[in-house]
Amino acid sequence: MMYFAIILGILFCSFWIAQLVFVYLHLHWTDTIIESDERDEKVPVTVIHPVKDLDFEFEKNLESWRNQNYRGKVQHIFSFQDPDDPAIKVVEKFKEQNPDMDIEITVNPIIEGLNGKSSNMVHGLKLAKYDIVLFGDSDIRIKPDFIVKMVRPLLDESVGMTTCGQINIGGRDFWTRFFTFVQNSETDFIWAFLTKLGFDVGATGAAFGMRKQLIKDIGGLEAFGGSLLEDLHLGNTLYRMGYKLILGPFLECHVNKIPKEKSFNYAKRIAIGIKTHIAIDLPAFVIMLFWYWSLFIIAVFTMNKKLLLLSLLYMLFRTIHGCFHRLVTKNKFLPVDIIMPLFFDLFGTFYLLYSFNRPYVVWRGIEYKVKKGGFIESMSLNDAALLNEEVLDDDIIIEETENEAIKEKK
Repeated sequence: MMYFAIILGILFCSFWIAQLVFVYLHLHWTDTIIESDERDEKVPVTVIHPVKDLDFEFEKNLESWRNQNYRGKVQHIFSFQDPDDPAIKVVEKFKEQNPDMDIEITVNPIIEGLNGKSSNMVHGLKLAKYDIVLFGDSDIRIKPDFIVKMVRPLLDESVGMTTCGQINIGGRDFWTRFFTFVQNSETDFIWAFLTKLGFDVGATGAAFGMRKQLIKDIGGLEAFGGSLLEDLHLGNTLYRMGYKLILGPFLECHVNKIPKEKSFNYAKRIAIGIKTHIAIDLPAFVIMLFWYWSLFIIAVFTMNKKLLLLSLLYMLFRTIHGCFHRLVTKNKFLPVDIIMPLFFDLFGTFYLLYSFNRPYVVWRGIEYKVKKGGFIESMSLNDAALLNEEVLDDDIIIEETENEAIKEKK
């Protein structure tokens, strides 16, 4: 048993170290700005922004799109589903301040059978002028060469998609810190790492780029928008068709305060994605998260002191890994971060094994009833979620107003 535990430890500890090295190097590439040149002038691009509600520091996120160094033509389409969405006024003001930018705003009801984000993207795609299309969430912030790095690989016909992970930064309370740890772990340390290694783990929807003709060839985004995991299924389809998926630069998502319910619902979305491939992926992810906890439990029940010490050593290593995880992802290290790695692994295991006995996910104020694969059976507005988001938005506005007042006094 001890030999098995040592071999298992070497394997997974090496995996943890490799994760840290990968994220560090990929972030370094992300932060190394490359210039746009004459190659890009003849490649126009449409950027579709599916938007719902005001995200934290939304204006700064918009500003990062204005600061792109891309020399080709760029069309921006901001696609909404609610005419009273508070983000519309912000985008309208942004459009007025940047008359040189090609910006269009469209508002349409959710297409029956699609999730809210996919519906926004489908409506936006109808207005796209150019064949190269990028999709970018409203909560992301990008580097000046983002469009360059996303578009150039798509000129190769063997590439089906460029896709990005996002680095979540900010927050001080437990649940916000936990949410950023969950997202960074799943998106950057697992998904992006495995994508770089060439594994078929789908795509992530924070930002991705495709050729419009290829989207049509695979049945349009409508063919995937019936699931909350449209990006996962879209990526899986492209892999099966023999296309390459290229990992683009990391994005930044700055957060302030996030309720614990959002962490639970995000975990549910991940769980149903993994359960789509229950024969292989589910056992693999459970082992990935729970292996050292299993050794600890076995050691306690068998009263094996050597195995107990070894499992505690692995827990210490995992805790140190989690601390570096914070630093590598540009987050300040806080005392609350010490317990995150061990708690995350227990939390993730629980949701993988149990969460979808009650198949409901609330996301962006909409409650979805889903089945395996995240496919939507029914959907409805969730008043409690909407109220929670409104309260959080009010807190953000109050905090930013107070900060401005302090600056003025100084």
